[in-house]
Amino acid sequence: MPNANELQALLKQNILFAETGPDLLAVIAESVRLLTVKRGTVIFRASDAASGLYLIVDGSIQIFIEHHGERLILTHAAKGHLFGEFLLSGNGVRSTNAMALSDCDLLFWPIGAFGDLLAKHADAMTPIASRLIRRLSWNQSMRTLRQCEFFGGLNEEIARELLKQLELQSIPANTLLVKQHDPADAMYIVVNGQFEISKTDMAGQSQIIGSIGRGETVGEMGLLGSTPRSANAKALRDSIVARLNRDAFESLLRRYPVEINQTFVRSLIRHVDSGKKPVTAKIYALVNLSPQIDLQDFLRALEHALSNHGSVRMLSSAAVDQAFMRKGAAQSEFTDADNAGLVQWLAEQEVAHRHVVYIADDQLDAWSRRCLRQADHVLFLADGKDDPAIRSFESQILNEISAFPLKKNLILQHPQPATRPYGTSFWLSSRQLDAHYHVRQGWQNDFDRLARFMTGNALGLVLGGGAARGFAHIGVLKALKEFNIPVDLIGGNSMGAILAAEYALQWNEEHILEQTRQLCLQGDRFTLPLVSLFSGKTMTAALQALFDDVMIEDLWMPFFCVSCNISRARLMTHDQGSLLPALLASNAPPGLFPPQVSGGDLLVDGALLNNLPVDVMRTFNQGGRIIAVDVNQREDLLNNTDNVGGVSGWRVLLDSLRPVRHIHMPGIVQILTRSSMIGGLAQQKKMHEGLADLYLHPPVNTFPLTAYADAAAISETGYRYAKEQLALWLENPGAGIPLE
Repeated sequence: MPNANELQALLKQNILFAETGPDLLAVIAESVRLLTVKRGTVIFRASDAASGLYLIVDGSIQIFIEHHGERLILTHAAKGHLFGEFLLSGNGVRSTNAMALSDCDLLFWPIGAFGDLLAKHADAMTPIASRLIRRLSWNQSMRTLRQCEFFGGLNEEIARELLKQLELQSIPANTLLVKQHDPADAMYIVVNGQFEISKTDMAGQSQIIGSIGRGETVGEMGLLGSTPRSANAKALRDSIVARLNRDAFESLLRRYPVEINQTFVRSLIRHVDSGKKPVTAKIYALVNLSPQIDLQDFLRALEHALSNHGSVRMLSSAAVDQAFMRKGAAQSEFTDADNAGLVQWLAEQEVAHRHVVYIADDQLDAWSRRCLRQADHVLFLADGKDDPAIRSFESQILNEISAFPLKKNLILQHPQPATRPYGTSFWLSSRQLDAHYHVRQGWQNDFDRLARFMTGNALGLVLGGGAARGFAHIGVLKALKEFNIPVDLIGGNSMGAILAAEYALQWNEEHILEQTRQLCLQGDRFTLPLVSLFSGKTMTAALQALFDDVMIEDLWMPFFCVSCNISRARLMTHDQGSLLPALLASNAPPGLFPPQVSGGDLLVDGALLNNLPVDVMRTFNQGGRIIAVDVNQREDLLNNTDNVGGVSGWRVLLDSLRPVRHIHMPGIVQILTRSSMIGGLAQQKKMHEGLADLYLHPPVNTFPLTAYADAAAISETGYRYAKEQLALWLENPGAGIPLE
């Protein structure tokens, strides 16, 4: 271990401590410790806790990142160089990896010691803190450069030269970076943030082309071809870009023509071949509308759930103040002098974590506005028992984000135990929301489901119609539970719709089986067959007793069912409003039960057009997985007695009384039930071709469509089949099963 004077001399050689006085330098020397690491040792990895800074006494270090499975070298460091300075303060994590290329002696300065000195010697430590911020900026830029399609292939020497030519600029949210038709005098690399790319046509109408984020470029074609800007680029949130002007670019091109042209060609080929987008964090802003909610308890449950899908960072104004060891640090305005340091620090959080949740204050202050500017999604949290009216604070928030294309979701929290949410429609009617979710306090499964929706990992289950054969769905639900495969949203048609609604109420499989069996065995009354064979009154009363006044919005999980509008020849999707009329419409096979009337239109069983609405589920569960369960065969009611012309019902009746039957013909109920499914059955092939991630087809065709008394046996058949198929599916690493 070097003595005190030698330590101070080593520290003084680094620019970080160049202006540090001898007294402070002596204190710093006392707080560092010497480490010896062997060649090949990984000193820290991305996502490790940022525990401190390193100064190389002897040896060499490689700093690198992993990008799409490829190692990208940021820089090499040798004697006298500093590394590990990517996070200044707070309990952050590393965003890069460091490995010893040789046996090394290192000085390690713990982050805690740095913080103590900053608190005790603020003025003397300011130059050190400022240089660390600049180093942080340099590392962010180099990391971005290595991820950039157009410059990622440059060697380290040229990359360093390029970095010297880049000018970092902070771009406020909702600000144009470049304007269509303007001269292209520079190109920009997105260091942090997100930009919307759009074009304006001759009529002045704007069309959004897409969005770009970290590591992507703006204006490179105009710079290369000396053509005007072809599109607009507007910041969707507070962003940092690196600007490369034309003179600097042409200077580099003259010095390194072969290398720059080669890397351009390689990057263009990679871009065309892979189509890969940079991996960026998902950013959420959480706005609490109900002060009585235990916010810390909610955040703990949400963080635990999100951590199943990658690292998580919860950022409140208090957390930022603590990280910067200064009260009010989070309240910096964009124009403040210390804004750049805060933006860079926040950028590091977004690089180092897969999910970042910005927690707004309980008023629209500078931090709350920053949360909203940074976010892709806004999560409104409210107590389900609160008054659903929009109050002043929420109105201010909505006004603040009105110009931003943000997704807005509502999370209603309920106490535990809670029988069922109530009054959700009042919350939804006055708000323009993309989705709403229910969670129970202390019920982690609800938070896990919420996290799967937030991260695009939800699993949707679609249950097809099929009369008595639909009881196989219950066996599938049982098998899913045994394999710990959680269902997050559910939909279906006909019998599948009833079972889906019962599951969305979170009834267990035994209760669903018994309640549905009793419902079906009640049958219905024949009526004068002017509209239908059955009156539908018994079925209506039974469903009314089963579901009472439940609203679809009040179900614990998202639900939909479908029916067919025969007045307008189109499929109807029911995902809001009263549950009872939706189920009645979905369970009205034409000819068997009277159509339901809605707004003057006639609605019947959705099987007429779509018996297994996987395509509808895909619109509700974009990016997630879908399991479809089909209980019908394309071929059914076979081996009937040949006949030409009419069939006498009296003859069939008399034949049925004989010990040995000579006429094999299904009854009118089976024929009408089967006929109502033909349109949907014609779509079975489409389900096999990729709309569903897993297509289950339980072997229940041996059971008659009206075999309601065999409910338990049909359910057991579905259970045994599903266990086999799910086991095979889980063996496939690409199945992408959501985590429980």
